Amino acid sequence: MIRVCDIRRIFQSIAMFCGIIFPTVSIADVELNMKEAENHQQNEEMETLTVYGSTYRTTGTKSNLMPMDTPLSYEIYDRELLEMRQADSVNEALRYSSGVTTENRSGVTVFDEFTIRGFKSDRTYYDGLPLQRVPSWNLYSQVDMFATESVELLKGPTSVLYGAASPGGMVNQTAKRPINDRLVDLKARLGNRQLREVSVDATGQMTDLIDGRLLLLARENDGQMETTREERMLLAPSIEARLGDNTDLRLNLYYQKDPKLTPSTPLPAVGTRYKASYGYLDTDAYAGDENWALFEREVTMLGYQLNHQLSSEMTFLQKFRYTNANAYQRNTYNDGFYSGDTIIKRNAYLTDEGLDGFVVDNQFNLELKEGAVTQNILVGVEYEQTSSTVIYKDTKGSNLPGIDLSNPNHNQIDRASLVFPSTLKMIGQEYKVGSYLQNEISVKRAIFLLGVRYDQFESHIKNNINPRVKTSQNHLSSRIGVLYKLDNGFSPYMSYSESFEPNAEINQITGKMFDPTTASQIEVGVKFQSLEWGTEWTATYFNLKKDNIVVRNPSTKISTQRGQIRSEGVELSLVQSWEGIADLILAVTQFDSSITKDDDPALKGNTPVWVAEKQASAWLSLYPIDRLEVGSGIRYVGETQIDTNNSDTVPSYEIVDFASKYRFNHQYQLAFSVNNVLDNKYVASCYDRGNCWLGSDRTFDLTLNVNF
Repeated sequence: MIRVCDIRRIFQSIAMFCGIIFPTVSIADVELNMKEAENHQQNEEMETLTVYGSTYRTTGTKSNLMPMDTPLSYEIYDRELLEMRQADSVNEALRYSSGVTTENRSGVTVFDEFTIRGFKSDRTYYDGLPLQRVPSWNLYSQVDMFATESVELLKGPTSVLYGAASPGGMVNQTAKRPINDRLVDLKARLGNRQLREVSVDATGQMTDLIDGRLLLLARENDGQMETTREERMLLAPSIEARLGDNTDLRLNLYYQKDPKLTPSTPLPAVGTRYKASYGYLDTDAYAGDENWALFEREVTMLGYQLNHQLSSEMTFLQKFRYTNANAYQRNTYNDGFYSGDTIIKRNAYLTDEGLDGFVVDNQFNLELKEGAVTQNILVGVEYEQTSSTVIYKDTKGSNLPGIDLSNPNHNQIDRASLVFPSTLKMIGQEYKVGSYLQNEISVKRAIFLLGVRYDQFESHIKNNINPRVKTSQNHLSSRIGVLYKLDNGFSPYMSYSESFEPNAEINQITGKMFDPTTASQIEVGVKFQSLEWGTEWTATYFNLKKDNIVVRNPSTKISTQRGQIRSEGVELSLVQSWEGIADLILAVTQFDSSITKDDDPALKGNTPVWVAEKQASAWLSLYPIDRLEVGSGIRYVGETQIDTNNSDTVPSYEIVDFASKYRFNHQYQLAFSVNNVLDNKYVASCYDRGNCWLGSDRTFDLTLNVNF
């Protein structure tokens, strides 16, 4: 049996290791801190530090304009809240956000995928730069929440600052960065599904001019689906150097190895949405095979952020990141039933993907003041380049063993005997250049936001089946917004914004490339903030339209660019704090998302799949005694469509979560959390009747934190 004193000795040993990296951390310091911690008064609260630094810019404007002063729908979730809920992924971090449907493929961990305001979004950002990926395939760079200081959610079109993007919005994870104050945080975590995790977060002053931070994490657990397993190792060192009175440089390395992740292996609607002859499938149901199924990924990112104060009015910020990544996947997909509703046909496939690329963003910021007018002018140039390789093999019905869902055998596939009739080999390159200009004007109580960006996109794709396909597209995006701050704390605002997404398909009629798919949004809202009452709330109406969608005519089988989807609705969010007593977070969403134009008349007026038009959530944190925090939340996700024909719906569901933490003293903290407390069984989503995903079942974990 491991005793408390043994755990303490283990953590002290790790702290000594950190002392090698950070000279200011020594075993003597550790013992001194222990004695100091014991002398703290019982009612003393641990101080929470929020550190941004000179290179930080908010996601919404790439400036210092905070969300409540921005004429946009924009929210920030800080590290304390994320740790309280034990969020390990972006999907989990956004569970209580208005306008966002997360975990459409519950249990899948190979990527983060969600819809914002009715539109799919699967690309996240890290410190304001895109996490590079292999387009339309399975290799996504993914940053663990342990390395994240905050998650920032910007809703609506964002192309004016970030180029090609989904119209629903974007998510940016800000990195943990070095700070001058010495801190070593050691964590041990256990939970069901054989969850085991240890981590180290050490930061402090290395020299008079250099601060450093080291992040280490190892995690392993069983996946929700039977026979699946998940493993992750993370290393993320960074340093921040003061090169002079006017220059700061931050260097950072992020290395993540995922030897095992849970792939996306869907189930049929019969047995999940509909009762089969054997009843309903359990939440751990799996249509894969342990002899074949595998998903492994390795990502290395190396970058820097250079901030230089050119004058008292002008600042230059350059962000750069190089990415090298690879992923190897073996998986199966369904191909209907042999007969009845128990044994499904399966095909096996594999993907071997590699990525090499970089992105650099140069920002010049000029602040001008004249009387009551302040202008914050931002001029930027962003360049991104990605080279990718893909090998895809598929058995295509070559007598792969089926699986009996009523009595599954996950040990049937013989890898050596598989036959792959065809192999696709692809080499792709993408080049993106974006030049943008933004003027943030403050006139007394009014804040105006004006922006424009011109993007040049080019891609080259070559494979062994089709000749080289070249795409070259340009687009101009704009945004305008205004917010007025009244004396009573209310701030009405309105904005117009645009976005675009490149198309790599060829118009079969003209023989030319399709134009980019575009989107535009009108948003009107009111924000309220009262420091005295501890209240912040936002009420928003949005009308978002996506145009020039490539659709396929059901009669001629020819693709055209006449599709359109409109999403219109309201979002309400409230943050109420009763200092030292309770905190309340509420979010309500109701909107209508529909296909307004399509070459298939049967689809007009239908709701796209994976879109929950009604959502609501509430999270309440209580502080009944000193050092104890207890929180619980409930989230409601409305019904979604089972397929594009809207032939039926996936029922709504409600989930209850719980979290608590207790600080024994300044040094020791114990946290306990439960997701899906009532262990509700539900279908998370369906893409069609052959591809459905069951929702996450109950998980719980216990975490011990030791701070030095």
